[in-house]
Amino acid sequence: MSAPKPVTGLVSLAALSALAACATTGEDVRASTRGEGAERAPRAERQAAAEIDRDARRRISREDTLTQMTFWAQEYQNHPDDLEAAQKLTEALRAGGRHERAAEVANEAIGRHPDDVTLQRTMGFALLSAGRPNPALRPLAIAAAADPQDWAARSALGVALDQLGRMPEAQRAYREALAIRADDPGVLTNMGVSHLLSGSPAEAEAVLRQAAALPNAPPAARQNLALAVGLQGRFDEAEQLERVDLPPALVAENMAYIRGLLATGRRWSDVGARTARE
Repeated sequence: MSAPKPVTGLVSLAALSALAACATTGEDVRASTRGEGAERAPRAERQAAAEIDRDARRRISREDTLTQMTFWAQEYQNHPDDLEAAQKLTEALRAGGRHERAAEVANEAIGRHPDDVTLQRTMGFALLSAGRPNPALRPLAIAAAADPQDWAARSALGVALDQLGRMPEAQRAYREALAIRADDPGVLTNMGVSHLLSGSPAEAEAVLRQAAALPNAPPAARQNLALAVGLQGRFDEAEQLERVDLPPALVAENMAYIRGLLATGRRWSDVGARTARE
């Protein structure tokens, strides 16, 4: 910072100020006071309105998903440059199953906030949920690189890679996720599915048994375990596993599918149509 410049003309400025004060009439003072009050009133109103808005934003998180979507859509429309409004709207849209719209809003907001990793992450998840793994890769990779502890972004990146047929890379992403969050049933389920897609049902079985044995194991863990067991020809065991979560008609359909897959020698990647993701 440069040194302050020497003050000059101080005496003359003070004199001018004194003369101006002497020349001010009572009416001038009253007019000036009225002007200050008029300025303070709108400022106070704006501050009060801003506080009401902040309070409404805090309370909306207790409402149902549809109400949150409606609220944040209005906030985003009124304040398109507001990062919080954009992020909360994308989160609400994802929760409501509006994955394509969530991705669109996140993409719009990223144009205004290109360095915001949270928006990138949300867009990646939304694109993946919308069945668009290829454009999901970049934002998920950005999110994973930005946070060494973000196991969920790594698992999602693995799912996107699996869907693009890049199973070795996907399994590396799952291992990174498990290094952060060991024994997570969802990540293990995704890893098991990746082994199925790679044509390794025995490896898939080992991972999926680990997932299915954990507390709060998702139904997808058992369903994919049944698929891995069935693909090794153990149909009775596979059927018993499927009956835990599925109705008899669907169990019979799935078993017929597995038998047909083995009989026709179709590609291992074809099992992707029957795998369940976490």
